[in-house]
Amino acid sequence: MLDNIDLKLLDLIQQNARISIVDLADRVNLTTTPCARRVQILENEGYITNYVGLLDPKKLGLSVSAFVELRLNRESFDEIAEFEAGLQKYPQVMECYALSGSHDYLLRVVAEDLEAYHKFLREKLLSIRAVDNVQTSFALGRVIYRTALPLPEQ
Repeated sequence: MLDNIDLKLLDLIQQNARISIVDLADRVNLTTTPCARRVQILENEGYITNYVGLLDPKKLGLSVSAFVELRLNRESFDEIAEFEAGLQKYPQVMECYALSGSHDYLLRVVAEDLEAYHKFLREKLLSIRAVDNVQTSFALGRVIYRTALPLPEQ
């Protein structure tokens, strides 16, 4: 069970994964050893799965964000596994969700420009045998972007 100190640690780490144990301990009113022990427990129990640096896609020349809804033409276990494994090869696919409803999957794909996205679609995505129907929407602008999960009130 997470207590208020654990929740505060998670919140602070979400805001800045590079925060030092000394600063973390100070912000939650602990000494460094118990603070480091709590962070280690949160990692071991899977609350903290990774530490990452978030990059600016536009600065890296990735100005296109596409949301791709697709259906598979067959949905046997083997075809689904082949499709999902095929997507793992493509770093342009930032997220993939299995859906209920009219489409089987929703992807978020980044690309340098429309031509690069079109090439990815033609040469990569549509080359996966089980893909039947693809519908793409392009982001015109980002309104909200969060990486921090909402935590219970502390």
